Amino acid sequence: MVAQEIRDLGEEPARENTPSELDELTHAEMCMLYKESADSIRFAKAHQWKSLGSTLLVFGGLIALAQLVPNNAALTNLIIALSFLCSCAVIYILALYQVWQNTEREKLRDIAGHFSSFSQFTRAIKSSREANVHRYTLLVFMIMGVILGNVLLVLVVSPLYH
Repeated sequence: MVAQEIRDLGEEPARENTPSELDELTHAEMCMLYKESADSIRFAKAHQWKSLGSTLLVFGGLIALAQLVPNNAALTNLIIALSFLCSCAVIYILALYQVWQNTEREKLRDIAGHFSSFSQFTRAIKSSREANVHRYTLLVFMIMGVILGNVLLVLVVSPLYH
């Protein structure tokens, strides 16, 4: 918040750096933990998008399978049931990855509190509220993508039943 207010005023006041009070070994450990948490967040984000993409590809494959074997009621019912099962599983996985990212962000926040005041100032440039809005908006869009993909599958496959 403070960093945003300073940017809005267009002036950069002279700041004094308060160095970290950690000894060198502890500081190195904190840097390593910070990097691991940041890497874990990137990993979880990448897997969220891969989960969404692969689920939509599976839905496409199920639609293709239904097109290849039309008028098979048992297969159509199986495909629709499988799509609902996949949707539920992927939505759970997306939420699980989001919770994991939040845990890692809490670790980052705690670790950053032990670093210098310059480091803390730089991290405060983007407010956590703004970051949460972005994260959860993307999560909602991912979940909606899965749901819409499932609805599309049902709409395409259901007429093949008749």
